[in-house]
Amino acid sequence: MRRKISITLVALMMIIGLSLTTTSCTTESGIEETQWRVVNIKIHKSDWIWNSESGQYQVIVDLPELTPFIFNEGFVSAYVKFNNNTKANLPYSKTYEFEFEEDGNIDYGTYTETIKCDYQVGNPSTVAFYIEASDLIQADEYLESKDFQVVLIW
Repeated sequence: MRRKISITLVALMMIIGLSLTTTSCTTESGIEETQWRVVNIKIHKSDWIWNSESGQYQVIVDLPELTPFIFNEGFVSAYVKFNNNTKANLPYSKTYEFEFEEDGNIDYGTYTETIKCDYQVGNPSTVAFYIEASDLIQADEYLESKDFQVVLIW
């Protein structure tokens, strides 16, 4: 009886060991490690272009790092950076309060600003950044330079 258990136990351990050996991941098997690239982009206040048809500001930037393979098989994400320690995923929305005068009275209102982007693969590939206010009104005096970060993973 003991001999049957011992033989069964040894056979089971050999099968487990063999299966672990044949299924382990190594670079020799052709599996590549994940790679990534971070692209920092500065958009100056003067770079923003008003698009009256869509009611938003836009800037289109070449992004040659975005290949068809990364576009179709990888991952691309963009962030707006506020400083060296703070950033937020796009799209990013923030509501602002403003003061206005109507019929001699001071009143307050709000609007929401959304910063977003999209990508186009091609020659060259591009990333387009947009700033859209909820009222879709052009307000150049509120524009600011913005720092963005695009992360490509494949």
